[in-house]
Amino acid sequence: MIYHCSGKLRKCSECQYVYYCDRNCQKESWSIHKGECAYLKKISPKVIPDAARLMARIIFKLNRGGADEMGHYSEKNVRKFKDLMSHYSDIKVDAKRQEHFFSLYGVLLQCLDETLLPNAVELMGIYGRICINSFNILDINMNTIGVGIYLGASVMDHSCKPNAIAVFEGTTIIVRTLTDLPFLDWSQASIKKNANFKIKKKKFNFVLFCADQNIVCRFTEF
Repeated sequence: MIYHCSGKLRKCSECQYVYYCDRNCQKESWSIHKGECAYLKKISPKVIPDAARLMARIIFKLNRGGADEMGHYSEKNVRKFKDLMSHYSDIKVDAKRQEHFFSLYGVLLQCLDETLLPNAVELMGIYGRICINSFNILDINMNTIGVGIYLGASVMDHSCKPNAIAVFEGTTIIVRTLTDLPFLDWSQASIKKNANFKIKKKKFNFVLFCADQNIVCRFTEF
């Protein structure tokens, strides 16, 4: 269920940092927000960078068993978070990426208990996976309203001449091919990475149907 903002936002009574459209929205988000609520309250009134907050959310999820979560891009083929490319060796020699990573690392050290933090190598791997595999979540006007990781959809590569496009229903991405595919192989599909995508939780966490000989797929967020 997607809840749309009625115009009046509700603030989390604990951290006073996160806003919600209504009580239903807040209730649905609690499983995600409960891990970050305490540290957001602790650092208030400081504002944590969005990238650091996303890294923290991924750390919380991995610590809760999220490393075993699978994203299907077919009935038989799956990806886990560890399967996402991190381009670790490239990031290690990229001065700008290194500067950004260590600035985020410093923020995380202030926010999180050190027992929760992975070591620097693992943390840079998480950072790299975000850099390479994250997608902008877009509204109906194609404005960016968030960033997400989509395990199954991450199999698709960027192309300046894509053979698929992506749109959103809330935080669910719908990917539609622009050309006929001889067989379903999402690793052969490509989109512009400033679009983005997701797998809806149904059978196999995967919904697929054909439309006018082209293929449509829905992917949901990690």
